[in-house]
Amino acid sequence: MTPIFKLVKALNKIGGFNLLVPPKTRLILALVVILAPGLLLLAVLAQPWVEPKWMFLDMLTAAEFSDDCCHVYYGFMSNLGIFLWVATAAISLFAAMIFYNWKSDKALFRFALTSGLFSGWLALDDGFLLHETVLPKLGIGQNLVLAIYVLLALSYILSSWRVILSSEYWILALAVFGVSLSLGVDVILHSIDQTVIIIEDSAKFFGLFLWFAFHATTLVVAMQNHGPVKQGAAKQRSAK
Repeated sequence: MTPIFKLVKALNKIGGFNLLVPPKTRLILALVVILAPGLLLLAVLAQPWVEPKWMFLDMLTAAEFSDDCCHVYYGFMSNLGIFLWVATAAISLFAAMIFYNWKSDKALFRFALTSGLFSGWLALDDGFLLHETVLPKLGIGQNLVLAIYVLLALSYILSSWRVILSSEYWILALAVFGVSLSLGVDVILHSIDQTVIIIEDSAKFFGLFLWFAFHATTLVVAMQNHGPVKQGAAKQRSAK
C-alpha cells in the first residue's frame, strides 16, 4: 500500500488543500473501509438460513419474483445501500452549510454541495426505483438515465477536482470502480440469477460504503484543517 499512499501525497500538492488523514491513522482507515463492507458481505453470503439474493434485491423486486412473499430480510443489503446514500447526502449538505457560514474556500463549499445533492438524488433513485421503473414508464429509457448519471458524476469530479486530489482519493477511486462494475453487470446481464445478483449488488454495496467513507473522511478533515481557527492562524502567520 505504501506506493499508493506516496502517490496520494504527491498529487495532494496539486489540489492545494490539506485533506489527508494523519499518517498514523491511514492504515486504520484503509483496513476499515475494506474490511467493514467485506465482512458484512461475507456474513450475508455465509449465513445458512436464506438465499442471499433475496437480501440483495430491492424489496419490491424480491417480493415480485419470490414464491414466498414476504419476509423482513427482503432487500436488507439494498436498504443499507440507500442508508449510505442518505448518510452521505446529509453529511455533505450539512458541511456545505458550515463552509458557507465560515466563508471557506468556494471549492470546499462546491464539493460538499454537489456531493450532497448528487447523493441525495441517487438515494431517491434507489429508494423509488426511478431509473429502473418510474422513468422508463414516463418514456425515459434506463440506458439514457444511466448515461445522464455518468455525465453528472463527471460534472461532480470536474467541479471538485482540487478537493478530490487533495484528499484520500484512492477511496473514491475504489468506490467508483465498485459502482461502475455493478452498473456494467446490470446493463450487460440484467438477470435475477443468484450469482449475477451477488456480483452486481456486492460490488454496488462495496462502492456505496466507500463513497460514504470518502466523503465523511474528507469533510471531517476539511473542517479540522480549514476551519476558522486554522484560517485565522494562517492569516496571522502570513501577516508576520
